Amino acid sequence: MYGRYTQDLGTFAKDEAARLRLQEGDTPRPRRPSELLEYTQGRCAPCRVCALQCQRFLISKVGEDWVFLILLGLVMALVSWAMDFAIATCLQAQKWMYGGLDTNVLLQYMAWVTYPTVLITFSAGFTQILAPQAVGSGIPEMKTILRGVVLKEYLTLKTFVAKVIGLTCALGSGMPLGKEGPFVHIASMCAALLSRFLSLFGGFYENEARNIEMLAAACAVGVGCCFAAPIGGVLFSIEVTSTFFAVRNYWRGFFAATFSAFIFRVLAVWNKDEETITALFKTRFRLDFPFDLQELPAFAVIGIASGFGGALFVYLNRKIVQFMRRQKTINRFLMKKRLLFPALVTLIISTLTFPPGFGQFMAGQLTQKDTLVTLFDNQTWAKQGISDEFEYLGILEAWRHPRSNVFVTLVVFILMKFWMSALATTIPVPCGAFMPVFIIGAAFGRLVGESMAAWFPDGIHTDSNIYRIVPGGYAVVGAAALSGAVTHTVSTAVIVFELTGQISHILPVMIAVILANAVAQSLQPSLYDSIIRIKKLPYLPELGWGHHEKYNVRVEDIMVRDIRYVTLNCKYRDLQQVLHSTKMKNLPLVESADSMILLGSIERTQVGALLSNQLSSQRRLLTLRQKALSEDGHRLSDSSIRFQISTETSSGTPARPALRKPLKPALKRVPSSPADSPPAGSADHTGIALKSLFCANAATEPTEVR
Repeated sequence: MYGRYTQDLGTFAKDEAARLRLQEGDTPRPRRPSELLEYTQGRCAPCRVCALQCQRFLISKVGEDWVFLILLGLVMALVSWAMDFAIATCLQAQKWMYGGLDTNVLLQYMAWVTYPTVLITFSAGFTQILAPQAVGSGIPEMKTILRGVVLKEYLTLKTFVAKVIGLTCALGSGMPLGKEGPFVHIASMCAALLSRFLSLFGGFYENEARNIEMLAAACAVGVGCCFAAPIGGVLFSIEVTSTFFAVRNYWRGFFAATFSAFIFRVLAVWNKDEETITALFKTRFRLDFPFDLQELPAFAVIGIASGFGGALFVYLNRKIVQFMRRQKTINRFLMKKRLLFPALVTLIISTLTFPPGFGQFMAGQLTQKDTLVTLFDNQTWAKQGISDEFEYLGILEAWRHPRSNVFVTLVVFILMKFWMSALATTIPVPCGAFMPVFIIGAAFGRLVGESMAAWFPDGIHTDSNIYRIVPGGYAVVGAAALSGAVTHTVSTAVIVFELTGQISHILPVMIAVILANAVAQSLQPSLYDSIIRIKKLPYLPELGWGHHEKYNVRVEDIMVRDIRYVTLNCKYRDLQQVLHSTKMKNLPLVESADSMILLGSIERTQVGALLSNQLSSQRRLLTLRQKALSEDGHRLSDSSIRFQISTETSSGTPARPALRKPLKPALKRVPSSPADSPPAGSADHTGIALKSLFCANAATEPTEVR
């Protein structure tokens, strides 16, 4: 009906090429490719040819994307495992120092405070000296880069080294900081460096569009190898870094993230940290009856409260940074003493978490990993608020205090960790905020779960069956809800499932995360968008709730109409009036006041500098000397000077090679009468030549005033 092709296009192309070869009289014969000729000379020629052929075979058979993604996943898994090993060693060293000085509380305090202060100070100093771009999370910068903006020095080897070493020291100090955001940046830098390295073997690695696709896959790898959560990592990277996601990158992200997470967990088994490949924070909630439908309102309350808490965390973090920047005295002092602020913040936080001191009310001696393991515990810690009814074993002993119950400990932990995390994430070191917020949410969920267990000590009765409430499930819901509220993502629910290894609470987790996002998005931007606004990165965030009417706003509604401009016919007096009457940094150049055709713009400072140069005392002396030497001695009147654009240089101006401008504008004076015109062959001099004002390199084209 619609017609059809009689021959496949590829077959037709081959037949046509063979026909053309026969017409030219060329007999097809096997010959060595021209690319191999340079490898056929020298003693190692066979090895070079063999290596090149093997490389071509791998790229043609396996595919360059597969090779790249396997290398990326392998490298990131090794980096993640090595960093986790170094961080665990640093935290163990702090515990060893603290435990070895148990005979003297003062020495214990000095060791507890000095150790993290030294590590944080070293991290801040090392990062500031080597690569200041490594400071912070890195996700806001990656959002900007994936939008097509080029940020200088953000994806270099120097920044990679500073980010890895600085993040290791920062997390090894035990401060409430995270590694998820920095790992997205690290994976992106690793992808960029791999592209540069592999570009030595093939030119397709130099394609800019392809590099953007690989950066999108690298963001998923960063989350996947950090939490061993490939599915959640891909979804989280799409939600956080991409406004428009190309579906063709979907398989790249899944493949690289899965391979990276697999190698990361295999390394843990090889190091005998785990017996087999399991979830990082494996839970053992009952599967036959994980929760009752009557508990759903409690899960919804967790989601709504987490939404308000996430918005408050973003607001508090932004206000701390703005306060430090607006206080000129403090800002000036901290700019001179760059290491004082991180050292002071570390000193305050480590003092408050000192276990024999105030830290005994907030489980101060537990690391972030131990804290999360205890919060996800499926046993009930207290009944009716009496902590003695539960036997605390192992690291659970940190939550027990003889003069208070578990509810007081959890409330103090949540309140203290909340402002500590908001303050700690402002330190100029490589750090993220996902893990501290995740732990705070888990503690809040645990508090609600323990409260429900105290209100219903025998569980909720359903058809003569009694099922006790599991507070650990509430902790999982709270962790996903608060982290989703801060980052404005729903994929934290999937990350929680992969972290715990169970999806028994999939319904309450999804309800809480959606409600938390709804509340948080209506109040504050996400943490990453807030950092983008603080850093003033070239990025347009999405409009929040209540701002949809701004979609109808046009450029003409917000543009400034009353602006001063420079015309081609303006004189020195007009330029002076424009400079004195406006504070604009750039002045537009139009053809005339009637047509208002925009020809270009020039910076205000450049106009002032060129005017000063044209009217300097040296130029005036030169003009007087030339007047004395001139034979005609005619004078120019101010009223006869006007300017026009010409595409040819004046005869008296020395020629300059135009490398980038095929049509170089030159602005010259046009005499008002034939009597005023200079004789043929003489130099065409101008009063204040606009050519000098609007050329990029006016110093190389001197104009003389006559």
